[in-house]
Amino acid sequence: MPFVTDIVGPQHPVTEWPPLRPGMLRRATTIDTHPQDSHRADAQLRARDTRAGSSGTLEVVDDVVVLARLTDHVIDEISGGDPRLGRLLGARVGGGFRAIVRNLLGSDTTRSPALYLLLDDWVGASLVTGYGAHHADLTGGVEWPMSDAMSDHLAGVCSGFAPDASAVDFSRRNMLMPCVRGPLAPPLGGDGMPPGEPLRPHGMRRMRRLDVSPNGATAAFDAHFRDSHADADGIETVVHEYTVTGEIDVATQSISHLTAEARVLPWQECPGALASAQRIAGMAVADVRDHIRTEFTGISTCTHLNDTLRSLTDAQALLAARAR
Repeated sequence: MPFVTDIVGPQHPVTEWPPLRPGMLRRATTIDTHPQDSHRADAQLRARDTRAGSSGTLEVVDDVVVLARLTDHVIDEISGGDPRLGRLLGARVGGGFRAIVRNLLGSDTTRSPALYLLLDDWVGASLVTGYGAHHADLTGGVEWPMSDAMSDHLAGVCSGFAPDASAVDFSRRNMLMPCVRGPLAPPLGGDGMPPGEPLRPHGMRRMRRLDVSPNGATAAFDAHFRDSHADADGIETVVHEYTVTGEIDVATQSISHLTAEARVLPWQECPGALASAQRIAGMAVADVRDHIRTEFTGISTCTHLNDTLRSLTDAQALLAARAR
Protein backbone atom coordinates (compact mmCIF):
# COMPACT_ATOMS: atom_id res chain seq x y z
CA MET A 1 0.00 0.00 0.00
CA PRO A 2 1.70 3.23 -1.13
CA PHE A 3 1.39 5.32 2.04
CA VAL A 4 4.33 7.52 2.99
CA THR A 5 6.03 6.45 6.24
CA ASP A 6 9.39 8.22 6.49
CA ILE A 7 8.32 11.88 6.71
CA VAL A 8 5.31 11.61 9.04
CA GLY A 9 4.64 13.88 12.01
CA PRO A 10 3.72 12.93 15.60
CA GLN A 11 1.53 9.87 16.01
CA HIS A 12 0.41 9.93 19.68
CA PRO A 13 -3.40 10.15 19.89
CA VAL A 14 -5.34 10.95 23.04
CA THR A 15 -6.59 7.73 24.63
CA GLU A 16 -9.39 9.05 26.87
CA TRP A 17 -11.35 12.14 27.84
CA PRO A 18 -11.25 13.34 31.46
CA PRO A 19 -14.46 12.96 33.49
CA LEU A 20 -16.60 16.00 34.19
CA ARG A 21 -15.99 17.16 37.74
CA PRO A 22 -18.33 19.37 39.82
CA GLY A 23 -18.42 22.92 38.47
CA MET A 24 -17.06 22.00 35.03
CA LEU A 25 -18.76 22.69 31.72
CA ARG A 26 -18.19 20.80 28.47
CA ARG A 27 -19.03 21.43 24.83
CA ALA A 28 -18.57 18.32 22.69
CA THR A 29 -19.26 18.10 18.96
CA THR A 30 -18.99 15.64 16.10
CA ILE A 31 -19.33 16.25 12.37
CA ASP A 32 -19.60 13.00 10.41
CA THR A 33 -19.41 12.87 6.62
CA HIS A 34 -20.42 9.64 4.89
CA PRO A 35 -19.86 9.58 1.11
CA GLN A 36 -22.52 7.86 -0.97
CA ASP A 37 -20.48 8.09 -4.18
CA SER A 38 -17.84 10.44 -5.62
CA HIS A 39 -20.33 13.34 -5.67
CA ARG A 40 -22.91 12.80 -2.92
CA ALA A 41 -22.52 12.60 0.84
CA ASP A 42 -24.59 12.58 4.02
CA ALA A 43 -23.54 14.78 6.93
CA GLN A 44 -24.51 14.47 10.59
CA LEU A 45 -23.61 17.39 12.88
CA ARG A 46 -24.10 16.99 16.63
CA ALA A 47 -23.29 19.16 19.63
CA ARG A 48 -23.99 18.95 23.35
CA ASP A 49 -23.27 21.41 26.17
CA THR A 50 -23.16 19.78 29.61
CA ARG A 51 -22.81 21.29 33.08
CA ALA A 52 -21.69 19.33 36.16
CA GLY A 53 -23.46 20.40 39.34
CA SER A 54 -21.85 20.70 42.75
CA SER A 55 -22.95 17.17 43.59
CA GLY A 56 -21.58 15.82 40.31
CA THR A 57 -24.96 15.51 38.59
CA LEU A 58 -24.86 16.29 34.87
CA GLU A 59 -27.26 18.71 33.20
CA VAL A 60 -27.57 19.01 29.41
CA VAL A 61 -27.67 22.75 28.70
CA ASP A 62 -27.91 22.56 24.91
CA ASP A 63 -28.32 19.69 22.45
CA VAL A 64 -28.16 20.21 18.68
CA VAL A 65 -28.51 17.79 15.77
CA VAL A 66 -28.30 18.81 12.09
CA LEU A 67 -28.74 16.29 9.27
CA ALA A 68 -27.88 17.13 5.67
CA ARG A 69 -27.35 15.66 2.21
CA LEU A 70 -24.91 17.27 -0.21
CA THR A 71 -23.91 17.00 -3.86
CA ASP A 72 -20.39 18.25 -4.63
CA HIS A 73 -20.46 20.02 -1.23
CA VAL A 74 -23.71 21.86 -2.09
CA ILE A 75 -26.54 21.37 0.43
CA ASP A 76 -29.51 19.56 -1.15
CA GLU A 77 -31.33 18.71 2.07
CA ILE A 78 -30.95 19.94 5.64
CA SER A 79 -32.97 19.54 8.82
CA GLY A 80 -32.64 20.37 12.50
CA GLY A 81 -34.38 22.14 15.32
CA ASP A 82 -33.78 25.65 13.95
CA PRO A 83 -36.12 26.76 11.12
CA ARG A 84 -33.43 29.11 9.78
CA LEU A 85 -31.46 26.09 8.54
CA GLY A 86 -33.74 25.87 5.50
CA ARG A 87 -32.13 29.05 4.19
CA LEU A 88 -28.88 27.11 3.71
CA LEU A 89 -30.35 25.02 0.88
CA GLY A 90 -28.23 25.49 -2.23
CA ALA A 91 -25.26 26.87 -0.29
CA ARG A 92 -21.84 25.35 -0.87
CA VAL A 93 -19.98 24.24 2.26
CA GLY A 94 -16.67 25.84 1.36
CA GLY A 95 -15.32 29.32 0.72
CA GLY A 96 -17.82 31.99 1.74
CA PHE A 97 -19.99 29.60 3.79
CA ARG A 98 -18.95 31.10 7.11
CA ALA A 99 -20.16 34.52 5.97
CA ILE A 100 -23.50 32.95 5.03
CA VAL A 101 -23.72 31.38 8.50
CA ARG A 102 -23.02 34.72 10.17
CA ASN A 103 -25.80 36.35 8.18
CA LEU A 104 -28.10 33.44 8.99
CA LEU A 105 -27.57 33.53 12.76
CA GLY A 106 -27.05 37.28 13.06
CA SER A 107 -26.51 38.53 16.60
CA ASP A 108 -26.64 34.95 17.92
CA THR A 109 -23.02 34.51 16.79
CA THR A 110 -21.76 36.83 19.53
CA ARG A 111 -23.07 34.36 22.12
CA SER A 112 -21.29 31.45 20.40
CA PRO A 113 -24.15 28.94 20.63
CA ALA A 114 -23.39 25.30 19.83
CA LEU A 115 -25.21 25.58 16.49
CA TYR A 116 -22.81 28.32 15.40
CA LEU A 117 -19.75 26.18 16.18
CA LEU A 118 -21.18 23.28 14.18
CA LEU A 119 -21.98 25.34 11.08
CA ASP A 120 -18.76 27.36 11.29
CA ASP A 121 -16.67 24.19 11.73
CA TRP A 122 -18.44 22.39 8.87
CA VAL A 123 -16.16 24.16 6.38
CA GLY A 124 -13.01 22.62 7.84
CA ALA A 125 -14.65 19.23 8.23
CA SER A 126 -15.72 19.34 4.58
CA LEU A 127 -12.22 20.30 3.48
CA VAL A 128 -10.54 17.28 5.07
CA THR A 129 -12.92 14.83 3.37
CA GLY A 130 -10.42 15.03 0.52
CA TYR A 131 -8.27 12.72 2.63
CA GLY A 132 -10.96 10.05 2.43
CA ALA A 133 -11.07 10.26 -1.37
CA HIS A 134 -7.26 10.11 -1.55
CA HIS A 135 -7.15 7.12 0.81
CA ALA A 136 -9.82 5.25 -1.20
CA ASP A 137 -7.96 5.81 -4.46
CA LEU A 138 -4.61 4.70 -3.03
CA THR A 139 -6.04 1.50 -1.56
CA GLY A 140 -7.74 0.90 -4.91
CA GLY A 141 -4.46 1.27 -6.78
CA VAL A 142 -5.09 4.80 -8.09
CA GLU A 143 -2.38 7.39 -7.41
CA TRP A 144 -2.86 11.15 -7.58
CA PRO A 145 -0.41 12.63 -10.14
CA MET A 146 0.93 16.13 -9.53
CA SER A 147 2.63 18.70 -11.71
CA ASP A 148 5.27 21.22 -10.67
CA ALA A 149 2.57 23.89 -10.83
CA MET A 150 0.41 21.95 -8.35
CA SER A 151 3.38 21.50 -6.00
CA ASP A 152 4.11 25.21 -6.22
CA HIS A 153 0.47 25.94 -5.38
CA LEU A 154 0.73 23.83 -2.21
CA ALA A 155 4.04 25.34 -1.12
CA GLY A 156 3.49 28.08 1.45
CA VAL A 157 -0.05 27.09 2.45
CA CYS A 158 0.91 26.04 6.00
CA SER A 159 3.83 24.75 8.07
CA GLY A 160 3.45 21.21 6.71
CA PHE A 161 3.56 22.54 3.16
CA ALA A 162 6.33 25.12 3.56
CA PRO A 163 8.34 25.53 0.33
CA ASP A 164 11.16 23.35 1.70
CA ALA A 165 8.93 20.87 3.58
CA SER A 166 9.34 17.14 3.07
CA ALA A 167 5.81 16.67 1.68
CA VAL A 168 6.43 19.31 -1.00
CA ASP A 169 9.80 17.75 -1.81
CA PHE A 170 8.14 14.32 -2.09
CA SER A 171 5.52 15.61 -4.51
CA ARG A 172 8.17 17.26 -6.71
CA ARG A 173 10.43 14.21 -6.77
CA ASN A 174 7.67 11.68 -7.40
CA MET A 175 5.05 13.80 -9.16
CA LEU A 176 2.51 12.31 -6.75
CA MET A 177 0.43 13.64 -3.87
CA PRO A 178 1.72 11.95 -0.70
CA CYS A 179 -0.64 10.35 1.81
CA VAL A 180 -0.17 9.11 5.39
CA ARG A 181 -2.10 6.40 7.21
CA GLY A 182 -2.41 7.61 10.79
CA PRO A 183 -2.49 5.59 14.02
CA LEU A 184 -5.54 3.66 15.16
CA ALA A 185 -8.11 5.98 16.75
CA PRO A 186 -8.66 5.14 20.43
CA PRO A 187 -12.41 5.28 21.13
CA LEU A 188 -13.40 8.41 23.01
CA GLY A 189 -16.56 9.50 24.75
CA GLY A 190 -18.13 9.53 28.15
CA ASP A 191 -19.58 12.50 30.01
CA GLY A 192 -21.23 15.02 27.73
CA MET A 193 -20.59 13.17 24.47
CA PRO A 194 -23.41 13.73 21.96
CA PRO A 195 -25.00 10.42 20.95
CA GLY A 196 -24.29 9.15 17.45
CA GLU A 197 -23.65 6.08 15.35
CA PRO A 198 -20.23 4.52 14.67
CA LEU A 199 -18.30 5.98 11.78
CA ARG A 200 -19.20 4.12 8.58
CA PRO A 201 -16.63 2.75 6.10
CA HIS A 202 -15.04 5.58 4.04
CA GLY A 203 -16.52 8.13 6.45
CA MET A 204 -14.73 10.98 8.20
CA ARG A 205 -15.36 12.52 11.60
CA ARG A 206 -14.37 15.83 13.14
CA MET A 207 -14.61 15.60 16.92
CA ARG A 208 -14.16 18.35 19.49
CA ARG A 209 -14.23 18.75 23.24
CA LEU A 210 -13.89 22.01 25.17
CA ASP A 211 -13.89 21.86 28.98
CA VAL A 212 -14.03 24.98 31.12
CA SER A 213 -13.36 24.82 34.87
CA PRO A 214 -14.05 28.11 36.72
CA ASN A 215 -12.04 28.66 39.88
CA GLY A 216 -12.52 32.12 41.34
CA ALA A 217 -10.65 34.75 39.31
CA THR A 218 -9.60 32.28 36.62
CA ALA A 219 -11.13 29.53 34.51
CA ALA A 220 -9.00 26.68 33.18
CA PHE A 221 -9.76 25.34 29.71
CA ASP A 222 -8.88 22.06 28.04
CA ALA A 223 -9.59 21.66 24.31
CA HIS A 224 -9.24 18.53 22.20
CA PHE A 225 -9.57 18.31 18.41
CA ARG A 226 -9.48 15.21 16.19
CA ASP A 227 -10.10 14.40 12.53
CA SER A 228 -10.43 10.68 11.86
CA HIS A 229 -11.18 8.37 8.92
CA ALA A 230 -12.68 4.89 8.58
CA ASP A 231 -11.29 2.68 5.82
CA ALA A 232 -13.24 0.16 3.74
CA ASP A 233 -13.16 -2.31 6.63
CA GLY A 234 -14.40 0.28 9.11
CA ILE A 235 -11.00 0.63 10.82
CA GLU A 236 -10.76 4.19 12.19
CA THR A 237 -7.45 6.03 12.12
CA VAL A 238 -6.49 9.56 13.21
CA VAL A 239 -5.64 12.16 10.57
CA HIS A 240 -5.13 15.31 12.71
CA GLU A 241 -5.19 15.79 16.47
CA TYR A 242 -4.34 18.68 18.78
CA THR A 243 -4.83 19.53 22.45
CA VAL A 244 -4.74 23.07 23.87
CA THR A 245 -4.85 23.92 27.57
CA GLY A 246 -4.64 27.22 29.43
CA GLU A 247 -6.44 29.76 31.61
CA ILE A 248 -8.86 32.63 31.15
CA ASP A 249 -8.87 35.73 33.34
CA VAL A 250 -12.54 35.88 34.31
CA ALA A 251 -12.58 39.63 35.02
CA THR A 252 -11.19 40.63 31.62
CA GLN A 253 -12.47 37.56 29.74
CA SER A 254 -9.04 37.23 28.14
CA ILE A 255 -6.66 34.30 27.66
CA SER A 256 -3.88 34.67 30.22
CA HIS A 257 -1.75 31.76 28.94
CA LEU A 258 -2.04 28.58 26.90
CA THR A 259 -0.10 25.53 25.73
CA ALA A 260 -0.71 23.72 22.43
CA GLU A 261 0.39 20.14 21.79
CA ALA A 262 0.49 18.26 18.48
CA ARG A 263 -0.77 14.71 19.04
CA VAL A 264 -1.19 13.42 15.46
CA LEU A 265 -0.18 15.25 12.27
CA PRO A 266 0.71 14.01 8.80
CA TRP A 267 4.09 15.68 8.14
CA GLN A 268 7.19 16.11 10.26
CA GLU A 269 7.22 19.89 9.76
CA CYS A 270 3.60 20.35 10.92
CA PRO A 271 4.44 20.87 14.63
CA GLY A 272 6.35 24.01 13.61
CA ALA A 273 2.97 25.75 13.77
CA LEU A 274 2.64 25.26 17.53
CA ALA A 275 4.46 28.50 18.34
CA SER A 276 1.72 30.48 16.58
CA ALA A 277 -0.70 29.61 19.38
CA GLN A 278 1.11 32.03 21.71
CA ARG A 279 -0.03 34.92 19.53
CA ILE A 280 -3.48 34.80 21.17
CA ALA A 281 -2.17 35.00 24.75
CA GLY A 282 -3.62 38.15 26.31
CA MET A 283 -6.37 38.39 23.71
CA ALA A 284 -10.05 38.74 24.61
CA VAL A 285 -11.77 35.38 24.22
CA ALA A 286 -14.53 36.98 22.14
CA ASP A 287 -11.98 38.21 19.57
CA VAL A 288 -10.10 34.96 19.00
CA ARG A 289 -12.29 33.45 16.26
CA ASP A 290 -12.24 36.51 13.98
CA HIS A 291 -8.58 37.34 14.64
CA ILE A 292 -7.39 33.88 13.66
CA ARG A 293 -9.60 33.81 10.58
CA THR A 294 -7.99 36.98 9.21
CA GLU A 295 -4.46 36.95 10.65
CA PHE A 296 -3.31 33.32 10.98
CA THR A 297 -2.08 32.40 7.51
CA GLY A 298 1.06 31.02 5.87
CA ILE A 299 3.81 28.67 6.91
CA SER A 300 3.90 29.73 10.58
CA THR A 301 0.42 28.28 11.08
CA CYS A 302 -1.65 25.12 10.56
CA THR A 303 -5.24 25.08 9.33
CA HIS A 304 -6.23 22.49 11.92
CA LEU A 305 -4.49 24.22 14.82
CA ASN A 306 -6.22 27.43 13.71
CA ASP A 307 -9.58 25.65 13.85
CA THR A 308 -8.75 24.37 17.34
CA LEU A 309 -7.81 27.84 18.59
CA ARG A 310 -10.86 29.46 16.97
CA SER A 311 -13.12 27.21 19.02
CA LEU A 312 -11.75 28.69 22.27
CA THR A 313 -14.16 31.59 21.71
CA ASP A 314 -16.87 29.15 22.80
CA ALA A 315 -15.52 29.29 26.35
CA GLN A 316 -17.54 32.47 26.82
CA ALA A 317 -20.77 30.58 26.07
CA LEU A 318 -19.88 27.91 28.63
CA LEU A 319 -19.01 30.49 31.29
CA ALA A 320 -22.31 32.24 30.62
CA ALA A 321 -24.16 28.93 31.00
CA ARG A 322 -22.53 28.44 34.41
CA ALA A 323 -23.64 31.91 35.49
CA ARG A 324 -27.21 31.11 34.49
